[in-house]
Order: sequence, then C-alpha cells, then structure tokens
Amino acid sequence: MCNKVFRLHWKIFAGVTVFVGIFSAVYEYFGRGIRSRAMIWAFLFPLLFGAIPTYVLSGRLSAARVKYEGAVRFGINWYYSGVAALTVGSIATGVVEIYGTTNHLMRTYWIVGGLLLVAGVTVASTAYGAQAGRPTEGAKQETEEAGE
Repeated sequence: MCNKVFRLHWKIFAGVTVFVGIFSAVYEYFGRGIRSRAMIWAFLFPLLFGAIPTYVLSGRLSAARVKYEGAVRFGINWYYSGVAALTVGSIATGVVEIYGTTNHLMRTYWIVGGLLLVAGVTVASTAYGAQAGRPTEGAKQETEEAGE
C-alpha cells in the first residue's frame, strides 16, 4: 500500500536533503570564497518536493487503500525523476558558477525537471484518485450483503 511506501520515501528524501546540504556546504567552503545561490539552495528541492509531500501522504488514510502499482507508481517515478533533475541541475549550475563560467545548457535541467514534475503529478494524482475513490473488495461484499 502507498502509505508504507511513502513512509520509506520521505526518510530517503530526508537523507538526500541532508547529503545535498552537506555537499553544497563543503563545495562552497573549498570554492575560494565564490558563492552560488544555486548551490546554496540545492537542498530545497528534495526537501520541498520530496520529503515534505511524501511525509504528508504517508499519514493519509486514503494512501492505505491505494496500491503502489501501475499508473500510480509510473506517475510517482516521473515525479521523483523531476525532483532529481532539479536537484542535480541546481548542483551543476552551482558548480559552473563557482568555476566562473556560464553555460546555456544548464536550462535543460530546469525545463526537463519541471516537465517531469508536472507529468508525474498529473498521472499519479489521476490514478491515485481513481483508486482511492473506488471501494475495496471487502466493502463491495459488505454493501451487497447489507442490501439483501
């Protein structure tokens, strides 16, 4: 069920948030005094788009009824890929800025990451809503027995 999966995922995202925060701090420390906003705030992507939403979803009662398979899993994986693209894009942009140059290809991370987030939310929420609104087999049997 999704609530068990989300409980695991928010812990993973919390670990990734801490790792990215430490990584960016160390990279900034050895960056010869040059700062990059993209590197400093890179930890926010796994925190705001990963740990917090999955923590909230892990406590929802409807998540206990939804199976982590099919379109739900597909949409969630796209969403997580979007979070990863934004996080890596922020770190890569920070590395390039600290190095002292620019690159127009860094925009690709933001575009692809945003598209994956939107597509993932659309697919997962549609499938999640369809499963959460559908009664379970036990509830169907109880309803049929009560109607007899």
